[in-house]
Amino acid sequence: MTDLKSQLQIVLQGAGYSTWLGSVDGLDIVGFEDDTAMGFAYIFGDVVSLLTRWRTVETLLLRNHASSLQRAGEKTWNVYSVFLSADIPDEVQVREVRWIEEDLERTRKIAACRINDQQTLVTALLPLLPIQNQPLLDHEDFDVTRRLQKRIAMIAPVVGNAALNDKITAAEVIRLLGVES
Repeated sequence: MTDLKSQLQIVLQGAGYSTWLGSVDGLDIVGFEDDTAMGFAYIFGDVVSLLTRWRTVETLLLRNHASSLQRAGEKTWNVYSVFLSADIPDEVQVREVRWIEEDLERTRKIAACRINDQQTLVTALLPLLPIQNQPLLDHEDFDVTRRLQKRIAMIAPVVGNAALNDKITAAEVIRLLGVES
């Protein structure tokens, strides 16, 4: 991903957030807010910087925006700090990055590395995004009649082949089911 900051803004704006750019302690940040949540996403150049500086950067930003946060009312229950890097962590660093999210002090946290395309960015931001549902359909699932036949066969195997057959009457399907009309 060439420009993580721009992609971050696009994804957040697509989810209904207002965004703005800023910096703190030499790091680019993307601020974001909607009706129920707000926060700051920090972009680190490498995993080591993320792991050593995340708490300091969070503290600085909370201090700098304290008055705005105090006016935010109930939204302050949903203040997020998002820590991102395109750098690839080793196994130990992967665990340490996960531990950041377990820190329940001050803000809710999302931390992720190896953000190198839009899909990995979206995956990292899932807690902030509307529910994502992307059903995987087989090629035969696009044939609605075939899907319905399979479903009928699962529910009532006795009439699986007869239920959608134009040559078989509804009365015959009912008789096969053993249901009295």
